[in-house]
Amino acid sequence: MRLKNILSVFILALILISGSGCNREDFIWGTRVGNLTYSDEVVMLGSEEMNLLSEVTDNELVFSLANAELEKLSSRNIIVAGASGITPYGLLRKITGVLNEETSFTLETADATLTDIIKEGVINFKVKLLEKDFSVRSKMDGVLVTGPGKAFDGLAVTLDDFELFRDGTRLAAVNGAIGISPEFDITIRINSSSITEIKVSTTLNKVDEITVSSNGAFSGGQRLVAAEFVHSPITIDSLVFTPEVRIVCGFSGIVSGAVTSGVRQNRIITSELIYGNTTWSASPLVSSEVFDFSAPQITENCDLKVYSGPEITLNLFGKPLQIIELTGYYLLDAEKSGSPMWRLQIGSEGNNSVKSETIGLAADYSSNISILEEEIANSDDAK
Repeated sequence: MRLKNILSVFILALILISGSGCNREDFIWGTRVGNLTYSDEVVMLGSEEMNLLSEVTDNELVFSLANAELEKLSSRNIIVAGASGITPYGLLRKITGVLNEETSFTLETADATLTDIIKEGVINFKVKLLEKDFSVRSKMDGVLVTGPGKAFDGLAVTLDDFELFRDGTRLAAVNGAIGISPEFDITIRINSSSITEIKVSTTLNKVDEITVSSNGAFSGGQRLVAAEFVHSPITIDSLVFTPEVRIVCGFSGIVSGAVTSGVRQNRIITSELIYGNTTWSASPLVSSEVFDFSAPQITENCDLKVYSGPEITLNLFGKPLQIIELTGYYLLDAEKSGSPMWRLQIGSEGNNSVKSETIGLAADYSSNISILEEEIANSDDAK
């Protein structure tokens, strides 16, 4: 009977061991937040610690005093904090030193990466950026921000006699509108503190409606940042993403007399970058376009390029994760004695880049997302 009891206990133990082995994937180590498991070394600052934070520099975090949680910190820890008034982009810092004084508590810090803080998990960032979530950081004279409520729900500006060139009484200005509606679909898989897979799919729905007018000859080149915007922080599983957009407009070339010329381009472009097996690749670019134009008013020779569009930076804890530059342009080529006398071409040029600094890869990756120009009209067709 005693032997039978011993056998029963032994069998039960085997069952329990077997069962725990089957459920090994449920074992959680580190701090679990959503789909991510953070390293044991990560310390997430709470509201009490954030209220004590008085100064943030590139290499220091200064607190007015230390509470019990701050006093536990050492050079083995990594700080993560959310977006706040003093940390608008959140915080991701390694601690390199601790200085506890009577009037302050200072953490000496250095930059950290995504793989320093996350051991396991999948980051899913799927967002469409809307105008209502942006605020204006700066804008030049001649730039109007219409505000939400338009049929186009993306970010848009109106150009009202926006100066591209001025030399004495000679002036070249732009009227029109520039709009961008970006959609991000980013997946990053991390296993054992290493990135195993990245998929970055970005769709840009953009409008470039540009009419340039001059009262005489002009030449050279000018690239202007017409306006800058910052999006409200987007927090996913304690990671803080902050998109920023710069709207650029410019020209290059030589115009020998007064000119008026306008082109509207509506483009939808999807760019996809993929990382796997330590190698990057880019899927074929997918794009569509609709365009319109007004026949140029010009009597002299002209070799002019006019361009406009967005530069979008997706920041992770204030450091660039992805940068997209995409400008639409048109070319006006005119010769007084030529046949046809003028030609209009349109195109698009830019790059889609993933930066290694924050995520912890060895090198950046960039893909060209340009679209070759095509002729859309000439003076013979427009007659």
